[in-house]
Amino acid sequence: MNLAKILTLALWFAAITVAVACPDCALKSSGGLIEPQTMTSKMAFSSSTLLLLGLVFTVIGLMVAYLISYCRQYDRFREYEARREARADA
Repeated sequence: MNLAKILTLALWFAAITVAVACPDCALKSSGGLIEPQTMTSKMAFSSSTLLLLGLVFTVIGLMVAYLISYCRQYDRFREYEARREARADA
């Protein structure tokens, strides 16, 4: 549960950082606005795009973590049921 809280706080921090960015920080280019802070290998991603990508990967990561914990819990439950049935048969 601590991981979910940490990721939530990180996401909120990223959203607040984007919200307080100055509106004239972007440069004008022939293809549109380019933010030099996010310019990597001639691919420009705006802050909102990076935020949405982070949100998507966070949701997918949390879903995978939940599925892993559920599968482990279900496996322990099946082992417990098998041991209980073995005792009942004996």
